[in-house]
Amino acid sequence: MTNHPNRSRAGSPARNPDPAEVRAAREAVQVRWGLGITAAQTWCAEQVHTTARAWQQWETEAESPSHRRMHPAFWELFRIKAARA
Repeated sequence: MTNHPNRSRAGSPARNPDPAEVRAAREAVQVRWGLGITAAQTWCAEQVHTTARAWQQWETEAESPSHRRMHPAFWELFRIKAARA
């Protein structure tokens, strides 16, 4: 949906994050709380009220058939909750 005004601005918080950003966010949680990969993915997924599997698919590279794009609302909610945790 490239013609949507919120997605055309590169710095806009209302955009789909790329898999590297999602992975980096999870890795930051891992380091901060000393969690393993699965526990960190589960914690991250719980923050946006979804499953660990969905979080894994958001981390998967875009070329992979199992890749899903994270909705901008989930990304914004996660960033807010992770900052408060």
